[in-house]
Amino acid sequence: MTEKELIQIVIDETGGFLDHPFNGGSSHEKINWHIIRHHRNRKILAMVFIKDDRLLINLKLSPEHGEFARKLRGVEPGYHMNKTHWNTIDVNHCDVQPQELIGMIRESSALTEK
Repeated sequence: MTEKELIQIVIDETGGFLDHPFNGGSSHEKINWHIIRHHRNRKILAMVFIKDDRLLINLKLSPEHGEFARKLRGVEPGYHMNKTHWNTIDVNHCDVQPQELIGMIRESSALTEK
């Protein structure tokens, strides 16, 4: 999957919008962050980025779901995020099936829309 395809899937599944608040400026980090937010409350529901040539997505999951998901190859505690609630998925190198990933995207959207 490409970065552009992943971003579009997240937007299509959640109705969110794309934002780039962390790019540029004086940041020492060279990651290009694609942030998908809710329209109503502007909360982040997903973060798509490439690091070390890997396509990654940060998603919020329930602590129980996150703990279970981290047992799968390619799922780790959230990069630059709260490690209890956020998880980073290596989209093209993980044991998460496409439908499972969509379910995780929907869960992240539901947890962050409150």
